[in-house]
Amino acid sequence: MTVSVLQKTPTLLMDPYPHVIIENALPEDVYARLEKEWPTQQLLSTEPFDDGICFRLKSDQMLKQGVVSDAWREFAEYHTSASFYREVKNIFGDLMPDVADIDQTISPRGWDKGGDKIGSDCQTVMHKPVDFSSRTPHIDNPREIYAGLLYMPYDDDKSTGGDFQLHKQQAQITEVNKNGGRAVGDKAGDIVKTVPYKRNTFVMFCNNSTNTIHSVSARSNAVRHRRSVNIIAEFNKIAKRSMFAVKETRK
Repeated sequence: MTVSVLQKTPTLLMDPYPHVIIENALPEDVYARLEKEWPTQQLLSTEPFDDGICFRLKSDQMLKQGVVSDAWREFAEYHTSASFYREVKNIFGDLMPDVADIDQTISPRGWDKGGDKIGSDCQTVMHKPVDFSSRTPHIDNPREIYAGLLYMPYDDDKSTGGDFQLHKQQAQITEVNKNGGRAVGDKAGDIVKTVPYKRNTFVMFCNNSTNTIHSVSARSNAVRHRRSVNIIAEFNKIAKRSMFAVKETRK
């Protein structure tokens, strides 16, 4: 079941920074199977983070035989592969770095072949049903190349919020606090686009500058967990490369 979230070849949007939005990203039969086989128990058995409200099953576990269903293992396998990296590169073009030996130097995080320059990940994620957002305006790791989110809400989830928000940078960002989630405070500027937390919706951005400020809106009337899939690739430390320059501190 090798079906890409990018199968529809989306249009590249540039405002406020490079991104794509795809509704009904996966074919209905594929989405329905993944939804039915969502690894709830495996997720809830992981150590929570973000002050105990978030559970995450990373590809280093999902790729092991017997941890998740075959459908989910194959999904994680493809979306951490060199083939998927090339799909993303075809969309973002020169905004992404050229990696001539991508087949030999990319691997899922935790499955490094030894000296791999790029680590990829496909994570199933569940946030507890809380009426606030744990993700205020922030930027991601400067070593991150791209990041994507596939939304998989429960059919009976009647909550509002939990949406992905893109901000217009208000002021230059030269320093961020890693311990503070790389929050940017009043440098974030206005929200210029919102991607609703909606079934089978995929949003991805190229992390090519400090302009890529984003946040998650607070949820209201939340009863169900917020379900999503994170898909990312980043330079490993051994590569000694970043997508942009910013000073990172730990305060």
